[in-house]
Amino acid sequence: MSEVSSDPILSCAEALAYEGNLFRGDPEQEWNAMNRAGEAVADAALRDMRELRTIPHRPRLLVLAGKGHNGGDALIAAKRFLRTIPTARAVVWPWSSKGECRALTGRAFEELIEFASNRTEVLACAQGTSVEEIKAAIEAFEASGGFDLLIDGLLGMQSKPGLHSPMKEWISMINSMDAISVRVAVDLPSGITDSVDPDVEPVRVDFTYCPGIVKRPVMLPENLKWIGRARYLDLGFFDASDMQTGKAERVLRTSSLRCLRRLRPTDCDKRDFGRLLAVIGSRKLGGAALMCARGALNAGVGLLTCCVPESLHASFVAACPEAMWVPVPESPEGSMALEGLGLIRQHLSEADALVVGPGIGPDQESHSLVREVVKLFSGPILLDADALRPRILDAIEPQDNLVLTPHAGEIKRLAEGLDPMNFARSFAGVVLAKGSRTVIFGGGKALHLFCGSSLLARGGSGDLLSGIVSALMARGNRSNLDCAALGALWHAKSAEALARQHGQEAVTVGQVAEYMSFALRNDF
Repeated sequence: MSEVSSDPILSCAEALAYEGNLFRGDPEQEWNAMNRAGEAVADAALRDMRELRTIPHRPRLLVLAGKGHNGGDALIAAKRFLRTIPTARAVVWPWSSKGECRALTGRAFEELIEFASNRTEVLACAQGTSVEEIKAAIEAFEASGGFDLLIDGLLGMQSKPGLHSPMKEWISMINSMDAISVRVAVDLPSGITDSVDPDVEPVRVDFTYCPGIVKRPVMLPENLKWIGRARYLDLGFFDASDMQTGKAERVLRTSSLRCLRRLRPTDCDKRDFGRLLAVIGSRKLGGAALMCARGALNAGVGLLTCCVPESLHASFVAACPEAMWVPVPESPEGSMALEGLGLIRQHLSEADALVVGPGIGPDQESHSLVREVVKLFSGPILLDADALRPRILDAIEPQDNLVLTPHAGEIKRLAEGLDPMNFARSFAGVVLAKGSRTVIFGGGKALHLFCGSSLLARGGSGDLLSGIVSALMARGNRSNLDCAALGALWHAKSAEALARQHGQEAVTVGQVAEYMSFALRNDF
């Protein structure tokens, strides 16, 4: 049985029907869910704001509140924010009056004012305001220093396509406003619906929080520039019903990572935690080999044996003494030579899993060596980087014990002219497609990863990931799909922890490995 939990991704219409069946028109159930959603949004925003900078002593919050339930979520989030930071101040800019709001949204409005009337300013409704007045208000905001956080709760999943004046101009001016540090949206950025309209400019945010249910518009590539980084806030909706468990498109629950949080048995031995063989590195790309090794060791593999070009051996032993480094004869270009096959073959019989590719480079002789190595190994294999080539893949039969970890260019190379996503969906093994939206394909499912940080857009990030995933594969007590999903989660949550401590810029990928312990030991 899988230890990795996931929930279905639904269209807006499916989500509306699901919520209707879940709450059955009970306003108290809806109110409780709205409070959980709003509080989860505020808590997530307080964490994600730290990727930009330390939260200031007196943060200012701007809330764009519509009359629907997204507006209620945003208002409850503001209340939570103000409760968490007593020195914070909020400005609420509603689209319509409180009397025009849905009942629960009006209730959220009243509770916010009751809780923090002295710290909350409510502006005139934008609906009855001219474009010139909106422009003047925004100029005043910029002159007064702007805002540390914007929460968009204007429009929800039931909104109709298209935007009309003055909302169209209002959103455009908000998007152009420089004096907003971090922007977040509840559920969907306002202006995004099930259908994509290229003439509509939605609210542009840095983070989109999906409380309870992920809606399909979040997944569309055309919406990425508006949505920013998506976060799934699991509210337990799908614990109550199995209605949608057959959906192939799913979002990973980050809580799945807890299954790795276990004490080791008292009577354990290093061999109980897997023996991983890595065929990695070249003279030009030695750092990739070290990153892969570091990822595997930090992921707890019992024994790690790394085959590298002989010119790297001495320095790598000094840099990473926890691994066993095997010097392999090398070509004049500094890659592993085909004559090293016999030496590598001696270690294959003892390995529980094999990782190949990080840092091996484009040299054809190293590819020939890799092709022969993978033909000789019958256990689980992870292929990454320059090992992700059709010529190497074709040498492995059957392919259901493979995990591939390509980025967009590599998956296109493997597809050989076919649609890359169709290749990933139909592949017999597991494909961990890396990118700003990482997806794990396997077992007829596509598991979407809604966590991580843009700090991972650095060389070496994928090498670290391949080490983490292959270490989990070597331990042998989980499916390859679960190993890929858990490895991707661990990698992403470690990056989040690092970004919230040090930001996205003045850091290195090597530091991500240092935060793997924090990510595993803490819920955040």
